[in-house]
Amino acid sequence: MKLSIKNFGPITSGFVEEEFMEIADFTMIIGPQGSGKSTIAKVLSTMMWIEKALVRDDFTEKELKLPGRFRARFDYHNIKSYFSDDSTMEYIGSMYHITYGGESKLHVERVTSSERTSIPKIMYVPSERNFISVLPKPSLISELPESFASFLDEYDQARKDLKGDLELPIDDVFFSYDRLNDISWVKRHNNRTRLSQAASGFQSLIPLFLVSTNLAKQFTSKKESLEKDITASIVANGGLSNEDLTRIRNEIQELLAKKPNDTRLINMVNSLLASRIPSYFINIVEEPEQNLFPDTQIRMLFSLLSYRNLNEKNKLIVTTHSPYLLNAVSLAVASKNVYGKQNLSLNSRRELESIVPKEAAIASEQLRIYKTDDKGKISLLENIDGIPSDENYLNDILGNFNDDFGRILEMGDE
Repeated sequence: MKLSIKNFGPITSGFVEEEFMEIADFTMIIGPQGSGKSTIAKVLSTMMWIEKALVRDDFTEKELKLPGRFRARFDYHNIKSYFSDDSTMEYIGSMYHITYGGESKLHVERVTSSERTSIPKIMYVPSERNFISVLPKPSLISELPESFASFLDEYDQARKDLKGDLELPIDDVFFSYDRLNDISWVKRHNNRTRLSQAASGFQSLIPLFLVSTNLAKQFTSKKESLEKDITASIVANGGLSNEDLTRIRNEIQELLAKKPNDTRLINMVNSLLASRIPSYFINIVEEPEQNLFPDTQIRMLFSLLSYRNLNEKNKLIVTTHSPYLLNAVSLAVASKNVYGKQNLSLNSRRELESIVPKEAAIASEQLRIYKTDDKGKISLLENIDGIPSDENYLNDILGNFNDDFGRILEMGDE
């Protein structure tokens, strides 16, 4: 998967080092506020959704090329106004190659001839997620983007799917949902507090963690073959709306009516289901560190990485300006190398597990870290032997802080 953006909102020259940004299994975007981190994530989310919609025949290539149709898709994230006369973007996915150079310069090309093409569940976790915990009916806020409403739906579904207590990536803290009274609870040390009255860190973390956990369970690589039980596969998939289910049932019935008792029918049905039922999970998260203590930030990231690793096709895209998360990525990459050693002692393995869970380790070739600046430029963060370089603007800020502190102490000694 590749992406190019130029002259769109805060992004001007875009990624200048190469023609395209490569979207890896785990892609992190760092940069100061207003520099375009979330813009990249939102454009990527929109392009992936357009590709998915084309595969599902939600609309045709011809319909997408109608005046205003392509730009209208960016209303979902409230970024349609970012378009200018010289905006360009290009996306190369597993199924479609989409190039935009203006209203009359939209090119859409299918890049695979395979009829059986799998589609992802795309989840965009917005930075406004803490509103869910505080406001009684956040969906009524008219200025929030549609992506927030979609996340709210997933959050409500995840609460309903929850059985018992959910352990959070914080020591001895659990989340539970009283379905009868529609109350979310945070439990700690035999005490419980309504989520709406809990600390801001819980209000930000719980919606993200709950939704990610619920969706990750649905898209593991161990998912049963669709051939075994088509109906069960449809019903069990919580990522489908009633409209999706109805459409699938109708199309299957049409196939069955045309070729009853045909042994080849199962292949036709599987092709249909592959383009209708998501088989992997793309998690796009804005600022997972929001309102969290550094140690919790790191645990949260390791949880998200472990969910990515449940299915080889899953992807995790994160925007951040937290130096703790960036350094945690270095730990995850370094641990992957150590876990692969055959002669690793049991004591060393246990100690390593206490630092980075094996499930969260990730290889350097699965990682890309991009940085944005206030001039609209995107660049690739350098690495040393596959591990992110310490020389980056987040660590530079910490270094400047230490330098300033030392200077102040020197002034005091004068």
